[in-house]
Amino acid sequence: MLYLYYFILGTIFGSFLNVVIYRVPKKKSIILPRSYCPNCKNIIPFYRNIPLISFITLKGKCNNCKTSISSIYPLTEIIIGLIFLIGIYNFRGAELISFILVSSLLYVVSIIDYKYFIIPLEISFFILLSLLPNIIFSPNPLFYFYGFLVGLGYLLFIYIITWVITRKEPLGLGDFQLICLLGLWLGPLKILITIFLSACIGILYWILLYFVKGHEKNRKLPLGSFLSFSAIIVYLIQFI
Repeated sequence: MLYLYYFILGTIFGSFLNVVIYRVPKKKSIILPRSYCPNCKNIIPFYRNIPLISFITLKGKCNNCKTSISSIYPLTEIIIGLIFLIGIYNFRGAELISFILVSSLLYVVSIIDYKYFIIPLEISFFILLSLLPNIIFSPNPLFYFYGFLVGLGYLLFIYIITWVITRKEPLGLGDFQLICLLGLWLGPLKILITIFLSACIGILYWILLYFVKGHEKNRKLPLGSFLSFSAIIVYLIQFI
């Protein structure tokens, strides 16, 4: 019963993050106005904004204009609910708080970067704040600082090599911020594993797009999405 409570709590937080995912890239307030239908702009009453239940009872459509509701909404609520459960099962204290908040925000990054190829500075700032409890109460805070240095060192190495060869910037500012933050969260070894794993996922994704959509010279890839997904997986591997 306790786990069900935490899952429900996670879905409520996930419902709020749906607002963040929709509004932050559009530079809109995440507080006002209240939740509304993107199509007809009608305010959604609280009894039709219950995580998961409302989507099911409304059969995935707006009650007013009957426009289909994106499946990303219930998916986000389920995933954040699962993040809460994974956190409660594996961690305690400050690490539990950091895991839930950082993983949830990384999920937000993955969706926004996949849709818009941006990583908003506001999200990076809140990831940094979410890291602080784990770092402050850690018996070895320098461990996380070393992770930051390794992530930063990797970025500088890639930047210099790519600039010398192609005269182009290899990473956007958002990707740069994210890798540094992940270094603070993961430590020196796990950040390198995360970068390697995200590169592998990126290659597989590019190959899939190549066969599905054909070759495109300047095709963008959502590196932030790959990094975010990889970081959560690697963080959960306790024996590294």
